[in-house]
Amino acid sequence: MFRVLIIADKFKGSLTARQVCSILSKSFVDEVVGAEVCAIPLADGGDGTIDAIEHFGNETIMIDTCDPLGRPVTVPVLRVADKVLCEMAKSTGLWSLPKNERDPRQTSSYGFGKVIDSVAKKGYRKILLGIGGSATNDAGAGMLSALGFRFLDSDGNLVSNDGFVRGSDLQNIRLVDDSGVPQYVRDLQIEVACDVNNPLTGIYGASHVYGPQKGATPDIVRLLEKGVAGFADVSRAWSGKDLSSLPGAGAAGGVGYALALYLNAKLLSGWRLLFDLLDVDGKMEGCNLVVTGEGRVDGQSLSGKLLDGVLQRAMFHKKRVWVFCGQSTLTRNQLEVAGVERLFSISTIQPCKERAIARGQHYLEKISRDAATFLNAVASNRQTN
Repeated sequence: MFRVLIIADKFKGSLTARQVCSILSKSFVDEVVGAEVCAIPLADGGDGTIDAIEHFGNETIMIDTCDPLGRPVTVPVLRVADKVLCEMAKSTGLWSLPKNERDPRQTSSYGFGKVIDSVAKKGYRKILLGIGGSATNDAGAGMLSALGFRFLDSDGNLVSNDGFVRGSDLQNIRLVDDSGVPQYVRDLQIEVACDVNNPLTGIYGASHVYGPQKGATPDIVRLLEKGVAGFADVSRAWSGKDLSSLPGAGAAGGVGYALALYLNAKLLSGWRLLFDLLDVDGKMEGCNLVVTGEGRVDGQSLSGKLLDGVLQRAMFHKKRVWVFCGQSTLTRNQLEVAGVERLFSISTIQPCKERAIARGQHYLEKISRDAATFLNAVASNRQTN
């Protein structure tokens, strides 16, 4: 029995992670004699994380909450054993707003906080959070408000009477009141999928780097930065800790910071969190070949992304790795050093990026069948000799 473990990300703009896994699985099952395939579609904690791994879950739970502007929505969370995975993009994601509604002064992470609160009220204590793809820049204050924290102005009044703290409200916060935070929130064990290393403030922080992507003009960025920096000062005075420079603090408009400082959450790389959740290491131990894939393989792929995680763990388990992609910019030497035995790229048979994306399924089927046929021939020759 030849065991193949497939761990694939999406080919952005062309194929979902589940589609990539399905295509690769079929090629290896059809072309490799005696192949047993285990496929694990993955994402990075942002849009599509729950969709990618939903079939590994025990239960999908629907939660009533609100979108970045406070409008009612119902979103899924995924229970896997005694842990629950919540995806921020489902409730307060940038994708949910048309361009004319994207203004991080007006958006809030409150809806994400309501999701966490609802899950905690159901009795779950181990919560996993994917925070990529947010529409917010409120330093997580909206989320915290939904969890019982109260943020007051210089007169001791709530900065937002309905608790819906927006990006523009941060500049008015002077005090933190945590007396109303329920015990079930304090008892939470939270791990966060966070694949950025940005601090909370400064030119590499949440407002400057990600604010423009969420609709902020240069003037709005300056306003947001002032508010976030002020919130960090207030939070430092309240907690006695300064986590504004923590790698990942700037993730999701500062939600990474709020989770780490106020809820003692652990910020982890997305692949590490999902590998642990799905016991990828256990599955890797028993395989003969690890197959992975993503749309573009470049230097960033080897800097904490899914491919980097796959290669790290495969090297630890002394496993061969084959990579499938749309395009690669890495040299043969870079691939060998990283532990890649073979790389198969759609660009070798279709150099036009637009055509490759439009017919991604066709081209991935082609290169994966050719690769699997080659593997089968090699295996047959070894048995003959």
